[in-house]
Amino acid sequence: MGTRGVIQWSIAFIGLLVVFIVPANGISCYQCTSTNSSSPFQCSENLSSDTDLKATPCSDVYGAKFCLKHVGRFEGGVGTKRMCSSVDLGNTCSYDLGQPGDTLKYRTCVYTCSTDGCNPASTHLPNVITIVALTLAIIYFFRR
Repeated sequence: MGTRGVIQWSIAFIGLLVVFIVPANGISCYQCTSTNSSSPFQCSENLSSDTDLKATPCSDVYGAKFCLKHVGRFEGGVGTKRMCSSVDLGNTCSYDLGQPGDTLKYRTCVYTCSTDGCNPASTHLPNVITIVALTLAIIYFFRR
């Protein structure tokens, strides 16, 4: 392998490192509550692609490593809450009667995940675009 081949392999290797190296920042999660009266429909159970919400850094939660989506009863009401957590609460659902005197059962679910922006119920396309672009660049370099 000549000098040109070594340079091409080096560029390909560095490109792959750039794609797969994650910065040492804390996790970023969607953080919202559907009971927020100023924008009640921004934080529904399934976030739509036209929402204004963005995943934000969890700098206000010490040791945050997880994103949570809590659906059902919380804080005396019913709705959806997305937040940061330093504890893995797992993925569980339960049914309860709620307040004394309630006749309806409420389903309450907690979903835990550990990657940036993983609590919206939608996919992230930029990573796929980056990988495809890098693959095409590598193919271009080796065909020259």
